[in-house]
Amino acid sequence: MRTIVYVDGYNLYYGLLRKSKFKWLDVVALFRDHALNDEANVIEVRYYTAPVLGKMSDNSESPRRQRQYLQALRKTHPTGLTIIEGRIKSSTPYQRLVSPIPEAPYLTKVQVYNFSEKKTDVNIASDIIAGAWTDSYDQMVLCSNDSDLEGALATLNKHHQNKRIGIVAPISGEDHRRISNDLSQYATWTKILSPVHLANAQMPERIPHSKLVKPTTW
Repeated sequence: MRTIVYVDGYNLYYGLLRKSKFKWLDVVALFRDHALNDEANVIEVRYYTAPVLGKMSDNSESPRRQRQYLQALRKTHPTGLTIIEGRIKSSTPYQRLVSPIPEAPYLTKVQVYNFSEKKTDVNIASDIIAGAWTDSYDQMVLCSNDSDLEGALATLNKHHQNKRIGIVAPISGEDHRRISNDLSQYATWTKILSPVHLANAQMPERIPHSKLVKPTTW
């Protein structure tokens, strides 16, 4: 079964990877060899992300580590992997306080950094729909739990009922009720991504035939 996997990189990161030790993740091996059953012939993994901004990071090395990781993926999989980058929009709006700050009771608003990922949801949705209309796959697998992608799955389910829809949710725990119902209502099948899958799909610490190495810290 020709299968294309659509990976929402930030949803995967904040859903499972952020607090784990499995960030050096081979996303192609993850789905090709571990997360999917033998019926799936993974012909492409499409990985959607956006460049990290230094000011949004707890560590100034985060942007460099992200670039290093993406380079390692590209080196490991010169074919069969497509990385699609959006962008992060930064703003500094004033937000109302939920509760007063005892030390500054006169404050009703504070200025905060706000970061929003742009283009990723639209890029994923467009590619899912385009893939169906061009008959690029028999099965699409979405690695995300973002309900904003409901419209794309609804359209696919309505107009291409012969296409299988798989949801691999990057969430902690084993409670399937935590999978977004907005997505799962259109799915042929659903699955929760396991930390065991992540552990078994790590890239080597040094990428062969390159100077790329796994960061010592994250």
